[in-house]
Amino acid sequence: MDEHNTHDENKTVIQRILGIFLAPRATFSALAQSIGMLDLLAPFLILLVLSVGSQRLVGPLTLEEQEQRILQREDIPDEQKDAILERMEGALSKPSRYLLGGITLIIWYAILGGVIMFFGAFILSGQATYRDTLAVVLYANLVGVVESIVKIPLILQTGTTKVETGLALLLPGSLDGTLIYRFFHRLDFFAMWKVFLVTLGVALIYKVEEKKARTVLFGAWVLAMFLLAWLLDGRGLT
Repeated sequence: MDEHNTHDENKTVIQRILGIFLAPRATFSALAQSIGMLDLLAPFLILLVLSVGSQRLVGPLTLEEQEQRILQREDIPDEQKDAILERMEGALSKPSRYLLGGITLIIWYAILGGVIMFFGAFILSGQATYRDTLAVVLYANLVGVVESIVKIPLILQTGTTKVETGLALLLPGSLDGTLIYRFFHRLDFFAMWKVFLVTLGVALIYKVEEKKARTVLFGAWVLAMFLLAWLLDGRGLT
């Protein structure tokens, strides 16, 4: 009996994972009815494997680009640059970086779940548990699977992590480096897809008007991307 129930639960989770791409509304409607432990564990494990795989494939190239940026910094003494580069190369060669990456991933999604819950409960005046909210966040971020399938081959082919899949594609190259270009670069198509799924999930889980959820969450995300483009990108920190 227990084995049969476990099999049905596994099948439901698999259907929900596939459904986030094929029928997201039905998937979030199902999550609004019931959320089991596998609804948290399964998508997180997929995202964890995806993160580790991405690190292995793209990590050396990312490190190389970071080293180049450090070497170009005129405000850092040469001795300090050497020490920083040595630490970075040492960190890349340690297997423990995967453990650290996993812990970082847990913390990131935990914080993100709290942020979304704040909007759902306090801004949109809906009602749902933190577990419900975390499930929405994890399922929505499964878009990262498609994102990696598209981006990683492009990164490896071009030899740079600066692969453009955002609204900056619509701008002329002469605007490269400007605030508008940095802002549009952050409005990535895959990121927008994730935000759209989060807004849909929040509307169904918190039982609030979908248009209101979309306006509030999309608006907050766009504002955050603008602030990051203005405060961080302009200083060369990202």
